[in-house]
Amino acid sequence: MTILITGAAGRTSTFVVRELLQSSSVAPQNLRLLVHSSNAVEKVRAQYPQIPESSFVVGDYLEANTLPPAFEGVDIVFHNAPTFHPLETAMGIAVINAAKTAGVQHFVYCSVLFPILTKLLNHKVKRDVEEYLIESGLNYTILEPTSLMQNFNLNQVRESSTVIAMYSPKVLQGFLDLQDLAEVARLVILDPVPHNRARYELTGQNCTLEDITKEISTRLGRQVVCKPVSREEVLLPKSTLQHAELLSDLAVEGMDRMLYYYDKRGIPGNYNVLRWLLGREPTTWADLLRRDIQCNENGI
Repeated sequence: MTILITGAAGRTSTFVVRELLQSSSVAPQNLRLLVHSSNAVEKVRAQYPQIPESSFVVGDYLEANTLPPAFEGVDIVFHNAPTFHPLETAMGIAVINAAKTAGVQHFVYCSVLFPILTKLLNHKVKRDVEEYLIESGLNYTILEPTSLMQNFNLNQVRESSTVIAMYSPKVLQGFLDLQDLAEVARLVILDPVPHNRARYELTGQNCTLEDITKEISTRLGRQVVCKPVSREEVLLPKSTLQHAELLSDLAVEGMDRMLYYYDKRGIPGNYNVLRWLLGREPTTWADLLRRDIQCNENGI
């Protein structure tokens, strides 16, 4: 089996690569990694030196002639697109077309929770890709993760004793551990048939930013505060508050709309699908903090 991971140097795809490599069913040579540059090859190989250089293909979603080498002989595709890219829908369509031309057996698309929320630009573009995939004739599975816990820089929170609130700290919001998402991706990739034509809404826990701040305070054994910041401050050029680099005016507007929506409504979800897929309770913030926050002997 040959598994193609697109955007392989990105955060989500890197987690999926790690999860697959930890499986006894996947050898490094079973992976085909599509990246955008030679620097990305070096970045991934620094993390996973066991992956041979021959497993990498440098290509561009928007340059159709660069895609066939990535898809040649591929059985399963895991596609995760760049965040807030103005041409994300076109990228998804190009990858689906390339998969169909190459005779790929199964296509796993990492979308977003509730792509029907078309007020949100980053949801609408994924809704359009989902529609194209469903109508493509390919076997497919669509993963719909909510906001990732890893969007919070926990080391920075620990050092500053501050959780930055880019939207109302009192609004209920859904969260998902990226490791849980990677585990679901592995389960689907390695046994795709039972998951064919499925769309999985993935939420691990609903809580507020105030709830998260309390959990971190409990874990660290000292007070951590939740500090609201304005959307305008978040959207300033080169702002260190952004978890994704905003490279276009459309990306800035997309982030602005998203933060406004979170502030007014949040996007909570249901845990049942994730619990069923994992065969266990999803990772909560308390679980993640126990696992990921590294405390020194003084508890800081």
